[in-house]
Amino acid sequence: MSRYAQRYATIWNQFTRLTYTHDLLAAERRGWRRWLLHPYVGFIIQIDDPAVLDQLGEWQSALQPWFQYDPIPPEQFHISLHHVGMLRRAWWLRLPNLWQRDALPQLAERVRVALADCPAFTVQIGPLNAFSNILFAEVGGNDEALRWLRVKLRKALPLRARPPSPWPYVPHVTLGYWGDQPAAPIREALRPFRDIKPIPLRVRLIEFTIYTLDATPNRRDLFRTAQEEIIANYHLKDDPERD
Repeated sequence: MSRYAQRYATIWNQFTRLTYTHDLLAAERRGWRRWLLHPYVGFIIQIDDPAVLDQLGEWQSALQPWFQYDPIPPEQFHISLHHVGMLRRAWWLRLPNLWQRDALPQLAERVRVALADCPAFTVQIGPLNAFSNILFAEVGGNDEALRWLRVKLRKALPLRARPPSPWPYVPHVTLGYWGDQPAAPIREALRPFRDIKPIPLRVRLIEFTIYTLDATPNRRDLFRTAQEEIIANYHLKDDPERD
């Protein structure tokens, strides 16, 4: 079993023991904490394959009755590769891992050089799994290529652009947010989707983006009103024979 497969199994085991889901979106928007929220800056694999989008949409619709937020629009489906930090909204704010906009082109160029000869590769999307706060599709089938790409990208960036994370990296496609509710009914609805056949996705394009999510609490449509700004695109060399 691969490293990511082991993590997915652990995540599902944790969800099977969960009593209630957790609305982390609401928690981080309560009181003074919401003033610390800033636009997210990171590198992602944008999903634009029509067949993959259609399948993800079907899976999302099947579990939508348990979402307490509006579903994530298909144009926002992606696989996160690396979180650089947050975009500074006020010049005087001095918090760790906040970036001024005029510093981002330099980061983009460093990554462009590093990824210049990176080949495209294929991953498998599915089956479905769940964190305590979200429904997601697993990403597997080519762990080595995905890890190699992520290592190349991260090594190209300065240490300040590699903030520590409290969780180990697990590639996934987020489909929806549970909010706060009993976990047992969700588990029963989700079990049939633990054995679905994955669908292939060719990874050809990496994006460096700024993703802005409303900091206002109690908004069901948080993801419908979200905005994405692309700083840079990186096209991988597509040679299927190298897979």
